[in-house]
Amino acid sequence: MSPLVVLVGPPGSGKSTVGRLLAQRLNVSFRDTDDDIAECAGQSIPDIFVEHGEEHFRALERRAVADAVNGHDGVLALGGGAVVSDETRALLADQVVAFLSVEMAEAVSRVGIGAGRPLLSMNPRQAMRVLLEQRRPLYNEVADFVVDTERLTAEQVAAELARRLGGPSVVPVGGEAPYDVVIGDDATMAVTDHLGGAHRAAILYSAPLYEHAARIAAYMTGQVEPLLMEVPDAEDGKTVEVAAQCWDGLAEAGFTRSDVVIGVGGGAVTDLAGFVAAGWLRGVAVIQLPTSLLGMVDAAVGGKTGVNIAAGKNLVGAFHPPRAVLCDLSTLGTLPQADRIAGFAEIIKCGFIADPGILDLVEADPAAAVEPGSAVLAELVERAVAVKASVVSGDLRESGRRVVLNYGHTLGHAIEKIERYRRRHGEAVAIGMVYAAVLSRITGRADLVERTRSILARVGLPVSYPSGRLDDLLAAMRLDKKNTGQTQRFVLLDGIGKPTLVDDVTGEQLATAYEEICA
Repeated sequence: MSPLVVLVGPPGSGKSTVGRLLAQRLNVSFRDTDDDIAECAGQSIPDIFVEHGEEHFRALERRAVADAVNGHDGVLALGGGAVVSDETRALLADQVVAFLSVEMAEAVSRVGIGAGRPLLSMNPRQAMRVLLEQRRPLYNEVADFVVDTERLTAEQVAAELARRLGGPSVVPVGGEAPYDVVIGDDATMAVTDHLGGAHRAAILYSAPLYEHAARIAAYMTGQVEPLLMEVPDAEDGKTVEVAAQCWDGLAEAGFTRSDVVIGVGGGAVTDLAGFVAAGWLRGVAVIQLPTSLLGMVDAAVGGKTGVNIAAGKNLVGAFHPPRAVLCDLSTLGTLPQADRIAGFAEIIKCGFIADPGILDLVEADPAAAVEPGSAVLAELVERAVAVKASVVSGDLRESGRRVVLNYGHTLGHAIEKIERYRRRHGEAVAIGMVYAAVLSRITGRADLVERTRSILARVGLPVSYPSGRLDDLLAAMRLDKKNTGQTQRFVLLDGIGKPTLVDDVTGEQLATAYEEICA
């Protein structure tokens, strides 16, 4: 038995906080040798230093590290000074070790004046400088890889570690029915972990994904009785009629409340699968296996399900959180490039409304951002999922903050409707974000128009729309779900990461913004 990864680094690098988050992501246990020492000695580490001295503490530390390395199979964090021991460094030679690096100023800021850290209690800045100078070569000596924690949150550091370790990452979604979003190249294999007591599993898929759906069915055979149910591709499958056909199939197969529906495909299929599960017997479990970028970062996460009717998109649906969402990144390589790029609109949206790091990553290397299998794309997917998870955890039913996820969607949904859903959702939302950026500027808010156009264009998304269709678009926007009565509402930006719901945009401003986005 040995740890999955050992975290080393100076005080203030976040080993304990990051370690707990990483263990949660990887579904393993966490252990901190400082906690082990305090428990074994029956007193705090500062008290050990005061009463017995550093040499005694280091002896306890060497034993604690040896015990943990040989008796723990999760994430292990070591005290900042553990690496000064030759014995400990030799022990770490056969382990996977991550060095969490931090510069002196940031480390001092994080640890404050050194409370609870004996070696920093006097003149913490000078003491930290000396510790870093002495120990950095030792951290580098034992490390298999280094993660620079500067300007990163603990969650982001944990995400980076998960990627470096090669396993799937887990983003938890809270709320009234918590679930996990599993992200990785082999995430599909986790489907058997979420079948519960099901005897049957209905797998909804569209024709292009038959082979993938059949492999999933074969993988589950022996645990459940799989039922393959082909549905029309894309938005053609999101109708009440198709849902009714699925319900008839479930009835014929004798589906009960303990059975499970599985959605395999893009956002349209996962929307339909969720709606079918929500309606059957007033609600059965659904597991979402999105295979498109749009499905992974948007449609499959959040518990919204629905179908389209003639009056508009997603006007009939239900809130029905999934049992799990499994984002298998290896499927992104099978997508046509146009579909993969279209999914980037939702990722970029998350950057503008909540996580500017997304924008920085895309702008720094647009080619890597859209490249299947790249570390950049994996990070972007996880960041976007984390943004949505943060929002929907506190607002499942769109009663508050969740509305910010509709940035760019008011015009985007209108474009989809008047074009009879023949335009990709992401392309429509990209145009909608440019429109919203223009509205933000002309209503006295943030001026992010050029950055919006630039970042969308750099990944190949459209940034303009044909003229002469304003009346049709305005009519479609009147049915937007954010509206109340006759009041037209938009999500606009007061700045990056500062979305706001606005209900006083004038007709003249709507027309002016439209003229500015016309090709």
